[in-house]
Amino acid sequence: MEIQEYRQLILDELLARKDAKGKPIIDEKTAKDLLKELTDEELEEGMLFNEPKDVADIIIQSK
Repeated sequence: MEIQEYRQLILDELLARKDAKGKPIIDEKTAKDLLKELTDEELEEGMLFNEPKDVADIIIQSK
């Protein structure tokens, strides 16, 4: 999998997250900004061990 594809899958996962009322937990701009904080090298390193949903979990928890 290419890094851009992995990055997009993480973004898709972030945008799919909803709260108990069904509202998005995070808006698209915030999700993109938070994802930009992770370098390609960091994501590439984690690709072997973390599914996109796992990375999304970490990003949401750090928010």
